[in-house]
Amino acid sequence: MPDNPAAPKSFPYPPIWKDEARVQVLLAPFRERDVNPENYDSKMKFWKDIIVEYCLFRGKTYFCKQELQQTFALGRNRIPACLDTVFDELTRLGLIRSRNDYESDPLNSWSGWAVNKFWRTPLNKVKNVFLASSLVEKDLEEFVHLEVIKKYCSDLQVLFEKPPYPGTLHHYGELKDRVAAVINLSEGSFHMCLETLNVLQKIGLSRTEGTDGSNLTIHLVKIPSKSESAIIITESDHAIHNLLVTKQVLLKQLESIEKEILENEEKARLYVRDNKRMLAKTYLRKKHLLEKNHEKRSNALHNIEVLISNVDDAKSNGIVLEAYKYGSKALQDALTKSNLTFDNVEEVVSDVRETVEMSNELQDSLGNIKFNESTSIDDNDDELERELRELLGQPSEMASPKAKNEGNNNYMTDGQVSHKVEISDAELIAMLDALDVENSSPSHDASSTTTNVYREHAN
Repeated sequence: MPDNPAAPKSFPYPPIWKDEARVQVLLAPFRERDVNPENYDSKMKFWKDIIVEYCLFRGKTYFCKQELQQTFALGRNRIPACLDTVFDELTRLGLIRSRNDYESDPLNSWSGWAVNKFWRTPLNKVKNVFLASSLVEKDLEEFVHLEVIKKYCSDLQVLFEKPPYPGTLHHYGELKDRVAAVINLSEGSFHMCLETLNVLQKIGLSRTEGTDGSNLTIHLVKIPSKSESAIIITESDHAIHNLLVTKQVLLKQLESIEKEILENEEKARLYVRDNKRMLAKTYLRKKHLLEKNHEKRSNALHNIEVLISNVDDAKSNGIVLEAYKYGSKALQDALTKSNLTFDNVEEVVSDVRETVEMSNELQDSLGNIKFNESTSIDDNDDELERELRELLGQPSEMASPKAKNEGNNNYMTDGQVSHKVEISDAELIAMLDALDVENSSPSHDASSTTTNVYREHAN
């Protein structure tokens, strides 16, 4: 392919571009799709893809027909004749929009359509009548590629989510230079992406009048943080930005003053060596003035840093206070849902105490119960002793060893087996008479008396 002086020399043309015959087919006008659908679709896909690659290579979100013709021309006389069909197809698919329409309404909303329909479009028609726009001006009409600008907006949003961007306010020119070092993006496309992100409520913008006093240009860009998603630039944001700008100015001034102090000190040394003491004193006086100026600016810088620190502390304290509020509200809601009030807790605790005391009393009462079953137990033991003797072949009239002594001498209580002896009155008298007691003893008299009485009673 011959060199094209108007085309960017470093543009990475596809390998097919070396095949001149194939390139001529790609540059030729489109035939009807019904003739050869496959060839038509492959050719259209080629132009769709290469336009996207061209926009990304140039770092631009917009392009015009003349620009593409110059870039993809085969020599000076062989320019693409198929771009009209390509532009119509991209417009039909919603892949490109006129730059004027996009800048007036990036989201293509109903209000933007109304503005374009009833104000911008008639105005453009009047403008075209007066200016008598030619075919060349039509070729210069710029179109925004929606997929490309969507990609660049996504890249910017990812970049702004990383430190030090979140929660900061930037001057447009400073931010443009910092972004250009990371993302290949032209200034016009960068401006368009910022406007798009602002419409999407991702960043905040502050505009000022341009140098001509007619157009508004972006002055400040606010990048919100996750904790503070507000994008409106307030007076407080402007004040903080002014403090930061003043801080940077003072730092540069201090750096310059320190450099001048060293230079004057070095000159004073040189003049002293040359025995030019008057000139040396002059530079020393200048050095002293610079040192005083340096001290004043150092104090001002210190005061500004204190103000910035106090503002940051106030923001932090505000965040902590908001956290306390949310925490208190959450705790109150939890207590309300759980029905935890002072009266309810006291009532429940009182009921628990009464229940525990009642339980203790019931346990004490159950533990002190004693059953009196002595009679039935003795009766059962006597019966069991009798049955045991019958089983062992012993006499059944023997008394139980647990028989109680009821005060009768007929029972034995010395641990031996006791049994009741049946004695008649006559036998008892005979036993008393048989007792050998001395006559002179009191017991004998008493015994005789008792015997007589008993006999009288028996008779």
